[in-house]
Amino acid sequence: MKTQWRWVTLGSALLLAPSPAGAAEVWVGDFETGDLSQWNDVLNGQINGTDYAFTQEELVAEGMLAGRIELHNDAVWPNGLKRVELQHRPADARTAEGATTWFAWSFYLPEALPSDPSQQIGYWESNNSYQQMMAFQVQGEDIAFYTRQPMNVEQWQASGVVTPGEWHRIAMGVTWSTDPGQGAVDVYFDGMQVVDQGPARTLADDNPHFVQLGLLRGQIEFEDVPVIIVDDAVEGDSLEDVRADDLPGQGGEDSSGGGMDTSGGPSDDTTGGPAPGTSEGGADTDAPESTTGSVGGTGSDSASAGVGSSGGGGDAGVSDDDEDGGCSCRADRSAPGFTALGLLGLLLVRRRRAPRG
Repeated sequence: MKTQWRWVTLGSALLLAPSPAGAAEVWVGDFETGDLSQWNDVLNGQINGTDYAFTQEELVAEGMLAGRIELHNDAVWPNGLKRVELQHRPADARTAEGATTWFAWSFYLPEALPSDPSQQIGYWESNNSYQQMMAFQVQGEDIAFYTRQPMNVEQWQASGVVTPGEWHRIAMGVTWSTDPGQGAVDVYFDGMQVVDQGPARTLADDNPHFVQLGLLRGQIEFEDVPVIIVDDAVEGDSLEDVRADDLPGQGGEDSSGGGMDTSGGPSDDTTGGPAPGTSEGGADTDAPESTTGSVGGTGSDSASAGVGSSGGGGDAGVSDDDEDGGCSCRADRSAPGFTALGLLGLLLVRRRRAPRG
């Protein structure tokens, strides 16, 4: 297989270094564009002239920039949920019946999220019908992963692993199907597999499905302002593509923390999930504890955040299946730019960078 190369910078020098072996990212959301344009939509990215979702350089998992998301009490969606989120919608065929999608992202919490109220930090949902199909919920330093159909199931839970002041990475592979006997989910946390082919109905219907990352709470009032930093989101065709254990300054096998129990298998749970919710159209989601209700781009403030807001998410100016993700330039290893300087850069430059501050 031909090695792929990408241009990276070291000071003022432009060097040619190899991409991760075998990497074939379908889409990348790494914020290196300097804005949020890699994402299809930004929900409540700006309220009354104040940015609640924006790029910053103080804390990064890779490159020079990452996304900062702040959840304020006035970040209210039309259905009453409190949310600030980034949306990525894969190409339609990639979430169709029988397809498999791999997706991963890194996140950093400057401070631990509260145990009460709880919040979701990422989930998949159907477009147009707006039914949440699976979600990650965080309470304090505890995390749980739920699938929603044909019933609400806690597929995995771990205590004390979402440590503030450290980067964490979630990777998942979803086999899409309306048949719960065919749909399945694999989940990795900090390089450790915590869900192995968890059975679930992963497709709500024939609509394409999308993922949203950020902070989501129920229809409640609160005074705190939780913050999450998001970086290095990747969509691909395999676990290798999405780099499940790629954490700055941390080895995936050694960064899983204590308290991780993957031996018990999924458990039916209709009491421990997030606050109940319905779709924007008011339809029952059939997930007793689901906080659904995203409406893609309709009525959001995404336009002010530099992202289109037409229809179900808008056109962010980057193709959903753009292999380069709008940010990396690749060349064959025989390219003229591959020099001794490039080899030096290979030794000095790590794409993953530990957080600063």
